[in-house]
Amino acid sequence: MVESSEPPSKRRSPTAGDDRISQLPDVLLLQILSLLPTKQAVVTGILAKRWRPLWPAVSVLDLDDESSPESRHGPAGFAEFVYSVLLLHDAPAIQRFRLRCANPNSSARDIATWLCHVARRRVERVELSLSLSRYVALPRRLFNCDTVSAMKLNGVFLNALASFSVRLPLLRALHVGDRVLFGCHDYVVKLLAGCPALEDLVLESTYNDACGGVVCAEGNFELSLKHLTRAKIGFSWKERCLKSMLLIFQALSHVRCLSLSPCTVAVRRFSTLPLFKYYTSCVYLCVYGSICSFNSRFILSLIVSCIREQDVALNLVFLWDCCGNYERVNGSL
Repeated sequence: MVESSEPPSKRRSPTAGDDRISQLPDVLLLQILSLLPTKQAVVTGILAKRWRPLWPAVSVLDLDDESSPESRHGPAGFAEFVYSVLLLHDAPAIQRFRLRCANPNSSARDIATWLCHVARRRVERVELSLSLSRYVALPRRLFNCDTVSAMKLNGVFLNALASFSVRLPLLRALHVGDRVLFGCHDYVVKLLAGCPALEDLVLESTYNDACGGVVCAEGNFELSLKHLTRAKIGFSWKERCLKSMLLIFQALSHVRCLSLSPCTVAVRRFSTLPLFKYYTSCVYLCVYGSICSFNSRFILSLIVSCIREQDVALNLVFLWDCCGNYERVNGSL
């Protein structure tokens, strides 16, 4: 039997009460806490005195009214928890702020106040998922922030963009989900015009029943997204919205990877504009989603005719769902 050469007085036998994790340096503990929802990170303070001062220094805030125990007291309980977190949080900057408020009775004023606060705290990534059952006017401060590099929006209203300018000079990734409501496509153009560094764009919302008419006709924007390399567009346009539609399609001229939904492609039914002639840099085109409401032969012939406008080689992928069956077709022209 080989015995340790270390003197018995210096050997330390492990015990059941040993807390090895607490012996890690602060930088590693903060990294561990940043992977947890904020509520769980706060609760770690009851484990030991070693953990109590750590969570306020975590650079990630992940707040969810459904996972928080305070939600049993209703929106007021969750709001009180969020205000306490923001008051005690003392990290020099917020790397990621995720807020999910599924309760339609959540206070719109509280949500706007929280967003203004994190914008002042030099937030870098913002992820919002709210309830469309309650109108929340997203604050001007959020869309005029010099530090935001990524923004993901879902369940929000973009109508407030009509009342102020947009300035997001460092925003590189923008995801507008399928539950985003806006009164006019011009508001989307206005949002994109304020993001000159944008590289990755997703526009999926189809909540545009109020769009068209005077607002779209009077919009006056210049849109240049020269750094944009990847885009996924799932919008549908009305015939009266051709101006904003053309601006957005022209702004995609530098993309190398482009995904389009059938409803987006089908705008060519009422437009003779050469929308696809600008895509001389595109090497990958994907058509995705359900085509049950469209004639598949029309979609395919439309894609082919659009590609011939630019006369370049292009890889094609068609992904669609017909009555629950997914099909993949690859090709190149």
